Amino acid sequence: MSMALRLPRGTRTFGIISGMKLFVATHNQHKIREISQILPDFEIVPDDPAGAEETAPDFIGNAFIKVRAISAKHPGEWCMADDSGLEVRALGGAPGVRSARYAGEPSNTQNNNALLLKNLAGAEDRTANFTCAIALVDPNGVEHEAIGKCFGHIALEPSGTEGFGYDPLFVPDGHDKSFADLSAGEKNAISHRGRALEKAKAIIGGGRAVDGGRAGRAERAGGGRGSRTLAWLRLFRVVNLPTVPGDVFVGASVVTAGVCRSGVCSTAVSPGLAPVWWAAAASVFLYAFGMVDNDIAGAKTDRNRPIPDGEISLGAARIARASCIFAAIGIGCFASLPHLWWVFALSIAATAVVYNRFKWCLAIGLCRALNVVCGGASIVAGGLRGIPGDARLLVFCAFLSWLLYIAAVTLYSTGEENDPAKKRRVGLLVGGIVYLQLLALILCAVADARTMPFMVAGGVLLVLLRVFRRIFPKVSAS
Repeated sequence: MSMALRLPRGTRTFGIISGMKLFVATHNQHKIREISQILPDFEIVPDDPAGAEETAPDFIGNAFIKVRAISAKHPGEWCMADDSGLEVRALGGAPGVRSARYAGEPSNTQNNNALLLKNLAGAEDRTANFTCAIALVDPNGVEHEAIGKCFGHIALEPSGTEGFGYDPLFVPDGHDKSFADLSAGEKNAISHRGRALEKAKAIIGGGRAVDGGRAGRAERAGGGRGSRTLAWLRLFRVVNLPTVPGDVFVGASVVTAGVCRSGVCSTAVSPGLAPVWWAAAASVFLYAFGMVDNDIAGAKTDRNRPIPDGEISLGAARIARASCIFAAIGIGCFASLPHLWWVFALSIAATAVVYNRFKWCLAIGLCRALNVVCGGASIVAGGLRGIPGDARLLVFCAFLSWLLYIAAVTLYSTGEENDPAKKRRVGLLVGGIVYLQLLALILCAVADARTMPFMVAGGVLLVLLRVFRRIFPKVSAS
């Protein structure tokens, strides 16, 4: 399927003008109707890239074949084409680029669906995904691409009367109905084509190439190995990871300084720093567990996140979530961390799950506050009875400070997804926890020199945070 959008030559495009023509190179009325529903601001006009043979081995290649044919007919105009299809894991990615003619020529939907069910007979793995690749050429000849995916599985039998193609067989992740059972609005909100067209509209509406004038294939909006890596970095909130171990170092420093100044250091605190380093490593995986679980819980409602955007499947995210919690548990077992650490570490995981479902600000603050306590618990040789009252008070003060700070930032972040400026400020506030950590570590180092290594580690984390923010500018911190 191909499309072309006409704008006056030389126009600087910074927004969509209602009524713009979009030339669609397809005779498929189902696709024309679907595109009209997803892009209501455009006037959809059928067009035909005559002579364009789809010989590329992938969707985006075929899309560019068609868009170049369109752009040759409409020089100096916005042109857009798409190619889409179904990929089934058990069939090695088939039907793939042959989706429309899977059962042979001429294209026949009923035959395609019947052949798909026949080839999957007895298969246990029925996971699949729809992919839509959109190629654009702007008035300056700069090429762009946008890719949308929707993950799900193939049902045992067709169901529903809406949609077209493989829709009666495809059940998207998070739903128990096929595409053909969903309303047009429900399908378009999660479909591969809807996601790709939203990205394409952002490219056109932003006027990137008209304003930039660079030659060759430029601005990309999804797709490819780079974007898939970026999606995983966004899922784990990688830019935030340097803020996590510092909580543990603060807890360990406060306990060490408080206990040793009371004269019972040798009996109350484990010798050596190894348990703290292991606890810090475990904390990173606990944090990643919470972040992935957050996106899984919000898969149906969140916007501009890897799972709802179709960049990472719900199944893959669940595997990643399980891997994170198992990694944290594995580190705890390997390092033989004290029983008290296990109590607080598992409490972090449980509290994260509660926050992700109910969005209580104090719950997310409690997660980070418990991480501080985990640091103290990692070096406690015995139970709490061996810790002097002064040391307990210091830990409680740190616990309360972390809880209130993170809870306040979380409360302030409400609505950030619709306010880019606010989202940036939230990212700065999240990173600000590192400065709070460093201040606490400096005070502990002044009180007891044995905590100096933790202060140095806190400084390294601050540098690492700045580096991460610079090398991962597209990875959100919130």
